Amino acid sequence: MSSPPAAARSRAARYVGLYPRAWRERYGDELEAVLEADGLGLRTRFDLVRGALDAHLHPRTRSPLPVVAVVSASAFAVAHALTLAAQPVATDWPGYLEEALPLIIASVLALIPGVVGLWLKLGDSDGALGRIGVILAVVGYVAWLVALLAAATRLAYGPLTAAAATVAMAGTAALGVALVGRARIVLGALLATAALAGIAPPALGWPAFAAAWTGVAAVLLVDFANGSDARGGPRLA
Repeated sequence: MSSPPAAARSRAARYVGLYPRAWRERYGDELEAVLEADGLGLRTRFDLVRGALDAHLHPRTRSPLPVVAVVSASAFAVAHALTLAAQPVATDWPGYLEEALPLIIASVLALIPGVVGLWLKLGDSDGALGRIGVILAVVGYVAWLVALLAAATRLAYGPLTAAAATVAMAGTAALGVALVGRARIVLGALLATAALAGIAPPALGWPAFAAAWTGVAAVLLVDFANGSDARGGPRLA
């Protein structure tokens, strides 16, 4: 059997290098051999990146980062909703208040690793919907964060901010549906509720958004305490 081309070996090594050292020492040679033999299609590359994230966040001692991120995001969202509710007059569309912007900025920032952790819960059964969902969610939350920072510095505000939030909510809803398909009905329903709340009128939307993410945080805390986590390694089929 002929040796694989150097370029193929190099590409395989780069993806294997994404994994933690302990993982590479145990499985790296085997994974490289499989990648060199089977090739690196788009689906395989996506699975490898997901597997690497999963391996970093869930080593022998599981990382609490996704849980801490969602708990933090929910706490900031609650504080933001309470700050708006305390105002004598409702805020104008799209529902931000200058004094409360740091709170929603912190919440959106924390949600970026949070949604990645929720996607990893899909494990090998993430499917097309889960992948589309996490891409939309991450891109949307990053764009929303940038738009909010621009609003805080008075550079921009309004439709662009709302559009970025809408993309984030679309991705969040897709992840919720994917989780329902994985029998995580409560968690998926809470994500879908958060997504709907994110595009609802501010007076109703912000409290519902905070409540939904608080529910997600509670579920993740229970999962972490019980050691339950639906996930899997890199899928190559």
